[in-house]
Amino acid sequence: MHFYFRPTFPIHLWTLAGLGFAMLAAQQLVVGNLDAAVRWLLLVLLVDHTDGTLARRFKVRERIPEVSGETLDLITDVIGLTFVPMLFLWQAGVFLPGWGPGLAIAAAATCSLKYAMKARVLESGVSHGAPPAFFSVLLFWFLELPAGWATAYTVVLIALCWLPIRYPITSLVTTHWKPGLESAINYLSFAALLPAMIWLQDAPALLFWAILAVMLFHLFGAPLLLAVGVMQPGLRRVY
Repeated sequence: MHFYFRPTFPIHLWTLAGLGFAMLAAQQLVVGNLDAAVRWLLLVLLVDHTDGTLARRFKVRERIPEVSGETLDLITDVIGLTFVPMLFLWQAGVFLPGWGPGLAIAAAATCSLKYAMKARVLESGVSHGAPPAFFSVLLFWFLELPAGWATAYTVVLIALCWLPIRYPITSLVTTHWKPGLESAINYLSFAALLPAMIWLQDAPALLFWAILAVMLFHLFGAPLLLAVGVMQPGLRRVY
C-alpha cells in the first residue's frame, strides 16, 4: 500500500500544515494585518509542540520509512519559527529603526546553521552554542517592551548561538513532554497559546513574563549548571 494511505501519514501532513500556516502568516504580513499574521504564527508553534510527539508515539519513522519526518520538521521550523517570525518582528517595529533587516538575515542564517548541526547535537547530548530560539523574540511584541530590549535580546541570542559555550541538550529540545524544569518552556508556551490567539497583546502578561524568565534561564543558567555538573549531557526524551 502506498504510504499516502497508511494510518500514520496524517502526522506528516500535520507537520506540513505548519508550513502552510507560516505561508498564511507571511501573506497577512504582506497586506499589513499583523494580528492575523501572529495568530497564524502561533498555529505554527502549536504544530511544533505536537507533531514530533505524535510521530514518536505512533512510530511514524518505522511505519513510513520512505519519508524523513526530521527533514519535514527542519524545513517547517526554519521557515515557520524563524524566517517568517523575524519578518513579522521587523515589519511590526519591534526592533530599533534600521536594525530589522540585519537581525532578520542574521537570525535566518544562524538558525539554518544550527539546524544543520542537529544530528550531531542529538548524538553528543550537548550543543556548542545556544538554541536558535528566535520565535521567543515574539514575547517582546506581546509584552510591548521597548525596541531596545528586543534588539539587545536578539543580538545576544545570535551571539550565543555562535559562541563555543556548551549547552545541555535538554535546554535545546523543549517540545518533548516530560515533568520538570527541562520542559517548562513547552508547558508555559502551550498554556499561553489559546489566550495569546484570542487576546494577543491583551492576554495575561504573566504568561509571557514567565516564558521569558524560563527562556533566560535556559540561555544563561543552563550552561553554568552543565559546567558544574548539576545538569548532564544527553537527551532524556519522553514523548
